[in-house]
Amino acid sequence: MFGVCIGTFALIVALSVVNGFETEVTHQMIGKDAHFEILNYRGEQIFFPDSIAKKLMENDKDITAYSPFIIYKVGVSSRRVNDGVVVYGIDTKTAKNVIDLSSKMIDGKFNLDSWTENDVERSAIMLGSVLAQRLRVNIGDPLVLQTFQSPDEMLGGGPRMMQFIVTGIFETGMYEYDGNLLYVGIPELQKLLGMQGVTGIQFKITDPWKSEIHAEKASSFLGFPYFATDWKNKNQTLLKWMNYEKFIVAAIVFLIVLIAAFNIISSLIMVVVDKTKEIGILRSMGFSSNSIMRVFIWVGSFIGIFGSFLGAVTGLTLCIVQEKTRFIKLPADVYMIPFFPVQVQAPDVLTILIAGNVICVLATILPAWKASIMKPVRAIRHE
Repeated sequence: MFGVCIGTFALIVALSVVNGFETEVTHQMIGKDAHFEILNYRGEQIFFPDSIAKKLMENDKDITAYSPFIIYKVGVSSRRVNDGVVVYGIDTKTAKNVIDLSSKMIDGKFNLDSWTENDVERSAIMLGSVLAQRLRVNIGDPLVLQTFQSPDEMLGGGPRMMQFIVTGIFETGMYEYDGNLLYVGIPELQKLLGMQGVTGIQFKITDPWKSEIHAEKASSFLGFPYFATDWKNKNQTLLKWMNYEKFIVAAIVFLIVLIAAFNIISSLIMVVVDKTKEIGILRSMGFSSNSIMRVFIWVGSFIGIFGSFLGAVTGLTLCIVQEKTRFIKLPADVYMIPFFPVQVQAPDVLTILIAGNVICVLATILPAWKASIMKPVRAIRHE
């Protein structure tokens, strides 16, 4: 019974953790990324993003919002630290309808309006909490962005530089995002990079899980040199890994239940051997072979049902406590999430209980059959 309990407990906790990790990661990916993006094959600028976006929205009624963006790698310097990061140029008025960054602000505001101090106007910048700690900056501190240069560009002068003021710090819960992303206004980044257009256009649709369908539709509608990529395609390696992980974890932990089933078989066989004389007495009193078989099936079934029920209660209790309190922590730089995520799904729990009980009942058949075929006289004479 304890073996079945441990197996059920481990299965419920393992699958809940996998579900929680998958849900948390996909939620953060969808929140940081748009559902799909329009880019240029050659990596060239897009000069009329509003016009292109409006045409797409007329062609696809499931598109609910859009926002142009620029993405680029730059160097960032605070008073104490230098680093290399990815900077996004966005329009906060349209971006808040496409990406879920405004709800992740832990300090300051989701706003890239200019900052005025001592009659001097400064451009605003937002960054992740991990990056803010690494650069040792807070709200109101200055940051300098500078462009990286190729060897040919170095001959023409130094890198372009621009000073910004930190106006917002966000925390998505994903270490990679919080430690490597900056957000500035599109006009400011265009000025820094010497650009006239944008890198691409982000879109939001009614159902993010159908993003690949809408991305393909947008690519077909616009044609060359534009193409669309959705959030699933950008994170396909991670999504595939999470799907494989759930199957592998379930298969490995399920072996615990199988081991428990073999323990039930061996235990019941020992009971049959130990109770041989009693079985013979019951047969002589009129018990049929089917009745004897039912006795052992009920014994095994009770072990399986009670053990799985106890394991399910224990596992669900731990998952609920972890979901509410998040008392089990993880190193965010290794697992991307700073806590042990769990999400209990009813179909998983039902499948585990049904499968566990079926295996336990099947495990009783062999010893039950062995007990039922005993001859009464030989059983009574058994010592």
